[in-house]
Amino acid sequence: MTTKTQRKSKTNPFLLSQQVKSILQNSGLSKVFNYQDYTHFKNSAKNAFNKPLAIAQMFIDDNNEQSDFNEYIF
Repeated sequence: MTTKTQRKSKTNPFLLSQQVKSILQNSGLSKVFNYQDYTHFKNSAKNAFNKPLAIAQMFIDDNNEQSDFNEYIF
């Protein structure tokens, strides 16, 4: 495996989708991310100043009852 193929296999933290995923993971909603909703929310937030945060907020507003933290017993 060459160096070029090794770099392609890694995730890029600067991609918009990866930024949205990390925001959702920090909010406890990592399982609600899907690319169909992502493309819809991406088109809706095309004029937003902070696109990753605006898209993540749309996911949070749409799926606020499905938190990852609900599975844990405190």
